[in-house]
Amino acid sequence: MKHLFLFLLLLSVYTPSFGQVESLSNISFNGNTFNAFVVKVEPETLKKFDVLINDTGVSHQDFISGLSDTTCFLINASISDPNCKPLGLFVKNGLTLQGPNFKDGVGNFYLKPNGALLITASDAIICESSQISTVPNVELGIQSGPMLLVNGVVNPQFNPNSTNKQVRCGTGIFTNTKNEKFIVFAISNEPVSFYDFTLFFSQKFKCNVALCLESAGCAMFFPNQESPNRDFNNMICNYLYFKI
Repeated sequence: MKHLFLFLLLLSVYTPSFGQVESLSNISFNGNTFNAFVVKVEPETLKKFDVLINDTGVSHQDFISGLSDTTCFLINASISDPNCKPLGLFVKNGLTLQGPNFKDGVGNFYLKPNGALLITASDAIICESSQISTVPNVELGIQSGPMLLVNGVVNPQFNPNSTNKQVRCGTGIFTNTKNEKFIVFAISNEPVSFYDFTLFFSQKFKCNVALCLESAGCAMFFPNQESPNRDFNNMICNYLYFKI
């Protein structure tokens, strides 16, 4: 009953308003807490997304300190190789800097099905990698993995009893009771399994589709947020950015 009340309370926050964003800290779910950042999907908000490339190779905290304007939201953009090259699709300002990766391999990126977050001038889409080519006029695109939810179904590769727990960050899409579309980004404050992270998107926000952006090396930043992994200071190669 407590979780149902909190979920209804969260939905009540997302009332229709132009260009609305919401930041939510310490959301309790199944014995863990999460931070989330929610953006209403509409042209005026979608144009505020970008990808920032950490081409100087500085640590996460130094990157944040070097921002000229900290009234923004940041989260891991994609999984990269040891040379900081994204493993999959990477589109910035409508330019495809790297095409999609359909190969098999070792690591979370290759845990199938994997997928992509694609942003156009009028929509935000999370889809399986095989569907990337069906979305035209992509302004921003990042491929990652694994998919957490596909058509409301938990990735069958996930084990409810898994002991593989990490701080994880991801994104999902949901609609409210007025059929307005939102994209939510979230990070766990404690190590969680893929299964529990998926249930957070499914049960707290009623997402029909969700994608893991990164595990272990996760960070999320928005103004007035106390970072859940405040001691994290590794280098993040690329950030998904939203201008608040």
